[in-house]
Amino acid sequence: MRDDASQDDTLADEGEDPVIEACLRDALAPYTKALSPEQLLGYRRYLTVFIKTHPSAAPLYERLRGRAALDASAAVPKESDGDHEDGAPVWPDGTWGERG
Repeated sequence: MRDDASQDDTLADEGEDPVIEACLRDALAPYTKALSPEQLLGYRRYLTVFIKTHPSAAPLYERLRGRAALDASAAVPKESDGDHEDGAPVWPDGTWGERG
């Protein structure tokens, strides 16, 4: 099955934000055959401004954009490899204190 939105050059600009691109593809995919390239470009511009500036959409956009893509998983370094600030030993599970 062919995805017309991914094949349409009017929906893809080089160097665009991937979050914006995903939103535009989802929003405009049903209309790629019905609208002219000029109309699609106009809607792309309108929706881009809307996503970045509307009081309801902008915070969501910033949260989505702020997430870093993971290339690989790795161990997360601990802030402390020794004793807790109160002098108790720190255990591998992240807890501290005397056991026994």
